[in-house]
Amino acid sequence: MVHSAEDLQQLKGVGRILAKRIYDAGFDSFQKIVDGGEEGLQKVRGLPPRSIATILEQARQLAEGPHAGSEERKEEVRKQVAEVREKVQTLAKSARDRFQEKLAGKTGKKMTADLVRIEDALQQMGADGKKRVKRTTKALSKAGKRVDGLEEASLKKIRKSLKRARKAVLKAV
Repeated sequence: MVHSAEDLQQLKGVGRILAKRIYDAGFDSFQKIVDGGEEGLQKVRGLPPRSIATILEQARQLAEGPHAGSEERKEEVRKQVAEVREKVQTLAKSARDRFQEKLAGKTGKKMTADLVRIEDALQQMGADGKKRVKRTTKALSKAGKRVDGLEEASLKKIRKSLKRARKAVLKAV
């Protein structure tokens, strides 16, 4: 619900003056903008015709509320978490098989610690369905890129990539 013309400035491309004109034209809620459609918005003085479609789409999203489509986004995050978890586990198994003797010492402990922290963070992301979906999605994408295609890499490169993936994932938790 719009309480004043300033609330209409949430729409991209709508400034203070244009918001006042839209409000004065009788569009005092996002739902009324949607109901008025293109014909109604064309009557507003100073509204560029090419931006009417984007304003209508934004008003439609805001009229539906902040939770519109949130279940789909949460499900998408869960899928992405599962993909990243699978990549990390595959990489860890590959590294253990190839570098078994080198992983017995300090390097192995550090790598195991990174893997545990990544797994814990991924578990939190998958369980919560976090409120900050954009940030979580971006972090998961970054972590996935870090561990992708490292099955044949050197141990040093694997450790470095896991460390970067851990940092990316922990930022979103």
